[in-house]
Amino acid sequence: MPMKITNAILLLVVCVICATFNMQFFNGLDEMMGDQYWVIDTNKGDHGWYAMGLLPHVKSMPKDAVKAVNTDNDPSNDLAIYAQNGDFAGNTLYGVSLGFALIMYLIWFAFIIGFPDRVDPYLLPRKLFTIAVIISCSVVANLFLMRITADFAHEPMSRIANIAGNHASILFHAAGIWFALLFSALGTHTHSFGEMLAPDSRNWHSQANEKFNWLFTLLALVTGLELLLFNNRLALPDTAVDYALWIIWVVVFMRLYGFSPKYWIKRPTGIAIMVVGTLLTLPLFYVLERLTGDLGAGFASPLLAQALGSENQNVGFSLMVSIYLVFWMEFATAIRMNGPLKKAVARTL
Repeated sequence: MPMKITNAILLLVVCVICATFNMQFFNGLDEMMGDQYWVIDTNKGDHGWYAMGLLPHVKSMPKDAVKAVNTDNDPSNDLAIYAQNGDFAGNTLYGVSLGFALIMYLIWFAFIIGFPDRVDPYLLPRKLFTIAVIISCSVVANLFLMRITADFAHEPMSRIANIAGNHASILFHAAGIWFALLFSALGTHTHSFGEMLAPDSRNWHSQANEKFNWLFTLLALVTGLELLLFNNRLALPDTAVDYALWIIWVVVFMRLYGFSPKYWIKRPTGIAIMVVGTLLTLPLFYVLERLTGDLGAGFASPLLAQALGSENQNVGFSLMVSIYLVFWMEFATAIRMNGPLKKAVARTL
């Protein structure tokens, strides 16, 4: 049964509030730095003495002072830059960054906790514990990844930029999504002590050929779409980032709506929510950028035009479309509006 409209609105509002709060936290880290670098404080040890050595000791230094030290003739005193303003939140692609946080919280609330109308009070402590484990795994895994990358990277970029693609918020929220899907697949938040017998598969009929055919058909379509967007400067120069999101869309779409058109045509409501929600989201972020001046939409963006040139003002368009197609597709599932249409059956007396 579809979720009541009031509950659907409540779920959306809660996800938006939590995602916005999360982004403000990352924005706060950027604002703390101002026009300075966070550099490794080698006087306290290169790798730090806490959090298993994953978090180094850092100190703030003016950018001019760091550049002067790193460009002199003595390489022995060069400073390792850990982060700079913009590495955490990425305001120029704020719509994309927020999209990852929205998906993460939607999965946490709707699919793990069952908020707002399917919260089981007996399983709630176990589900909250699962989310705590997800958060811990996300933080530790990303810090470990940053440490490994920093040890091997020699580019004159900050350590966070090297691994996070300039936006650490995307990195941590993507990990929150990945670990949430992993633990959901494992069923840790609803696991029963009594194991069930596996079903008898001897009479199953495989549909593998049909699944593979349509999977590769959709992959071919999004590959052509991404190349088209890239050639028209509507995607990031690093095409692999955008293409990964389109692959995720294909996988999620087939998981939620079936693996062939004979199933897709039976789910017009969910597909309509996905498309219409995305079409409404894009102008919303366009207006938001014009009102705030610093929260970029990723397309038709004065911020991107100023930073990368006017020809690159739309490079975030591909990411915006793919990430919000995924979000609204998951939202339609969360409010139980992605199922097949049920035809009315005449009752005979």
